[in-house]
Amino acid sequence: MKKFMSVLIVLMLISTSVFAAGQQDAASSDGREKIVIHIHNFLNDKSVTGGLEEIQKMEKFSHVDFVIKDKDEEYETTLPIAVAGGEQIDVVAVFNPIQQNKMAKAGVIQPLDKYIAELGVDMNKEFGGYANNAKFEGKTVMFPHQVTKWVLYYNKKVFDDAGVAYPDPEVPMTWTEYAEVAAAITQGEGGNKVYGALHLDWPMFWYGEAIMKLGGGEKFYNAQGLSNIEDPIFAKALERTFNMQHVDKSIPTHADIIMSKTGPQAFMNGQYGMIVQGAWLLSWAADKATYPRDWELGIAPMPVDAGTTQKTWGIVNGYAVAQTSKNPQLAAEVALELSRLDSEYTETAPAANQTYGQENLYVGSGEKLGGEGLTVQVIQRAFNYPGSIFVTEKVTGPNNVEYETIINEEVEKYLVQEQDLATTIANIKTRGDKAITK
Repeated sequence: MKKFMSVLIVLMLISTSVFAAGQQDAASSDGREKIVIHIHNFLNDKSVTGGLEEIQKMEKFSHVDFVIKDKDEEYETTLPIAVAGGEQIDVVAVFNPIQQNKMAKAGVIQPLDKYIAELGVDMNKEFGGYANNAKFEGKTVMFPHQVTKWVLYYNKKVFDDAGVAYPDPEVPMTWTEYAEVAAAITQGEGGNKVYGALHLDWPMFWYGEAIMKLGGGEKFYNAQGLSNIEDPIFAKALERTFNMQHVDKSIPTHADIIMSKTGPQAFMNGQYGMIVQGAWLLSWAADKATYPRDWELGIAPMPVDAGTTQKTWGIVNGYAVAQTSKNPQLAAEVALELSRLDSEYTETAPAANQTYGQENLYVGSGEKLGGEGLTVQVIQRAFNYPGSIFVTEKVTGPNNVEYETIINEEVEKYLVQEQDLATTIANIKTRGDKAITK
């Protein structure tokens, strides 16, 4: 990371003159503008492609030639290099808070506040509380696009076979109850084993309980801005995950997940009773040609740290303006309009924009899964339950990229039984503080 950042800074300095020269030629001689959109996996989303088609037909952008770059599996590496080299790129995708901070800190994307002022946009009215998720060091660096919210999915057949009642559709289990249920519905051995739940190697699967109690990924930092890993809830959550893997054996071990390269789609094979995931799982459930199954899917609230108030976690992604935009004011307007159009077209994830309707949200999934009891109304209520609390799922704060890497390294050692819990927490604290304050 240090070497990459050093090279990137040098390249950014070299490209300054290229960028400045490009700014002098923002429009061609015939008055037409070019806007280059590089948004990688957003192109997998029908709401995005629908918005892209419509924006190119809008009268206010009739003078704009849109260039939409193909998906790039090395996006996180190639985008910064392209920007550092002075390549014109105007609108880019930001997929999560860690990437957002990384791109803003490296100067890949630029602050938008002056363009927002020119556009006369009230960010709080436009995006509600999600406007706060669009900031880096107090400056707005993106227009929020979509919000991922998670729920608990469950395999009704696994519960039926174990003789255990389905999760309540309104009242969430606590994480303690969730672990008990996972143990109760685990059945069989070896290749025929059915696990009570599927936990991936994604870190929120162990720290979810902690961020729910504390209030989100921001709480990986204490009041002094240092690592908050010594809060007892982190050790409690980590130990619970360890026990589910090695004592109850109700979820696969961390080593098994890594070696088998198990992803979230594995839930569709019927060998797991529960999984927490976002709305993207609905599209897999509806696609029975790709994911054939002889069992019905259920949906319930996420487990919570305590009480009966529903909680969920997720991230806010968005559109940003690259540092090498030839016309950043126009690029900002395009990015804003794309975030608005998402509300019109989105089908499987809530749009962050609060001023436009979302009439198509979950309609397709509800039509295909209604026979299993997952009607549009049921799905909408599960993801937008009144009074539900939303917390950020990623480590969010200073030098979060390096800090999260340290957390993951030390946690892995604990989960594969290379070090004990106390050592794990102590190592994260020591190494984390150094990374945060460097």
